[in-house]
Amino acid sequence: MINEIKGHKGGGGGGHTPVESPDSIQSMAIAKILLALGEGEWAGGLDGTNIFLDGTPLTNEDGSSNFEGVSWEFRPGTQSQEYIKGVPAVENEITIGTELKSSAPWVRAVNNTQLSAVRLRFGWPALQQQKDNGDVNGYKIEYAIDVATDGGAYREVLKSAVDGKTTTLYERSHRIDLPTATTGWQLRVRRLTANANSGRIADTMNVEAYTEVIDAKLRYPNTALLYVEFNAKQFQNIPKVTCRPKMMIVRVPDNYDPVTRQYSGVWTGGFKWAWTDNPAWVFYDILISDRYGLGQRIDSTQVDESELYRIAQYCDQLVPDGRGGDGMEPRFKCDVYIQSREDAWTVLTDFAAIFRGMTCYGQNQIVTLADMPRDLDYTYTRANVINGKFAYSASSERTRYTTAMVGWSDPANHYADAVESVFENALVRRYGVNQTEITAIGCTRQSEANRRGRWALLSNSQDRTVEFSVGLDGLIPFPGHIIGVADQMLSGRVMGGRISSVEGRNVRLDREPDIKSGDRLIVNLPSGISQARTVQSVNGRLVTVTTSYSETPQAESVWAVDADELAVQLYRVV
Repeated sequence: MINEIKGHKGGGGGGHTPVESPDSIQSMAIAKILLALGEGEWAGGLDGTNIFLDGTPLTNEDGSSNFEGVSWEFRPGTQSQEYIKGVPAVENEITIGTELKSSAPWVRAVNNTQLSAVRLRFGWPALQQQKDNGDVNGYKIEYAIDVATDGGAYREVLKSAVDGKTTTLYERSHRIDLPTATTGWQLRVRRLTANANSGRIADTMNVEAYTEVIDAKLRYPNTALLYVEFNAKQFQNIPKVTCRPKMMIVRVPDNYDPVTRQYSGVWTGGFKWAWTDNPAWVFYDILISDRYGLGQRIDSTQVDESELYRIAQYCDQLVPDGRGGDGMEPRFKCDVYIQSREDAWTVLTDFAAIFRGMTCYGQNQIVTLADMPRDLDYTYTRANVINGKFAYSASSERTRYTTAMVGWSDPANHYADAVESVFENALVRRYGVNQTEITAIGCTRQSEANRRGRWALLSNSQDRTVEFSVGLDGLIPFPGHIIGVADQMLSGRVMGGRISSVEGRNVRLDREPDIKSGDRLIVNLPSGISQARTVQSVNGRLVTVTTSYSETPQAESVWAVDADELAVQLYRVV
C-alpha cells in the first residue's frame, strides 16, 4: 500500500542588501609656517609668483592660483614692525605617532615651565563597524585627558568622544591650558572605549603629535619674516616653503642709483640705505655692520672707501651676456644667502672673490683690491734691490689648468647647483686636458660662471713669479698693487738706475741708458707712486721729457725705461 504525502511550500524570507553609510566626519588641518628669513631690513618685493610650496608658486603670472585657501604675510625686519596676526603664540610641534590603547594610557612629561598650553593632536586612520547584516556604520570612541602638576595627582581636564564614520584619516586637536607649575607637568591620555580587536570594527586611535604653546604676540624686530597658512589636505607631508625676495638693504653711495647702476656727479663720501646686488657694497656693509659684521672692531675710517667705489663701478660695467647679439649685463652680481656662522676672515675672503678681489690688513686699515685695470704703483730695478738679484720661478705643468668646472646656482631651477664647463683651446693644445673645479660664490648667472672660469684659467696660465729683497720701500706697495720690474740681467739692456739730478723737464741719470725719443721714462716720485713721461730727447745721461712730472723727482730716486719693443715687466704683489 502506498501512502500519498501531500503538502505545500512555506513562505520564503525576504533578502537584505548591505548598506554602507557615507562618511560623516572629516578633518581640516591648517598648516601655519613662520619662517625667519634672515637679518633685517629686507627690501622684500614678494608676491604669489615668487613664494613656492614644494617648488610650485602660489600664483601664476596670469594671476591664477595653484593652491586653495593659501594666505601669507611678510615682515621686512624693521625695528618697529607689527606682529603677524596669524601667529599669536610661539609653537613647537613634536611628532609622536603612537597608537592609544585602552589597556595602556599615553603619558608624557613636560618640563618647560614657560609654556602656556599644549595642543594634542589625535588621528583615526578609519572609523567604522560592520553589522551582522553587512551594513557598515559609524563607531564611537570615548577618551579623556588628565594633567598632573609638579608631581601631584592627575586631574581630568577633558573628556570627549569621536562618533561617526570615516574611511580616510580624520584628525582633531585639543588645546589644554596648563596651570602654573614649578617643575612641570605630566600629560596622560586615556582611551575609555575598549579596543574591539575585531576585523569588523576599525577603531585605531593614534596620538599623532603634541605642540608646545607659549602665548605671546612677538614682533621679532630686525628679523625678516614670512608667514604662510594653507589647508594641509593638499599635501601628503608638510611642503617645503621657499621664496625669492630682494634681501637686505645695505649702505650705498648717496649718488648711486642701484636700479639703473648709475653714479651721478662727484661722490662726497655720503651713504644711503638701498637694496643692491653690487658685491662691493655688500662687502662694505659686512665690514662695518655692528650687528652681523665687524663693526664692533673697525669703523669706516679704517676702510678704503674710495677704492671700493672704483671696484663697485667696475662691477657695474656692462659686458656681453654671452648669448649672442647685443645683450649686455653687469660684470659682477652678488646673490648670496649666508645661512651659518663662519670665521670673519673667511667670509670677507669669499665675498671679495666675487669681484676677483683680495683683502689684507695693514697700517690699521682694511685694504681691498680687485684684479682690474690699474696704473703702475711702484717700480723696482737692480738699483733698489738688495744685491741687484731677482729670482724667477713658475708653476709645474701639472698645475697649469686648461679646463674648469664652475659650480653656480641656477635660479631657473630654484637655485639648485649647476656646473658650467669652460676650456681654453690654446691651453688644451699646449698642455692637454687638465681640469680644475671652482665654486663661484654668489653666482646665479651662467654667463658670469663662464667668465669666472675663463679668468681662472687665464690668470693661472700667467704663472711667472719674481722674488727679491728690498729695504723700507718694500712697504710702499700693498698686496694687489701693480709693480714694475726692470731687470737688466734679463733684458740685456740698461733699463734702470737712480737719478743724479733734476731740473724742470731735464732728468740726469746715473748711467747712460738704452733709451730713445718716444720711449717712456718711469720715475718713483717722493709720494711713493711711479709715474711715466714720454721722452723728447736724449743727450748721453741727460733725458728730456715732454711733460713735467706731477712732483719733482728727487736725487737718488729710481728710474726705469719702458720701450715699445721692450716693456717693463708688470707683476701683482701677493
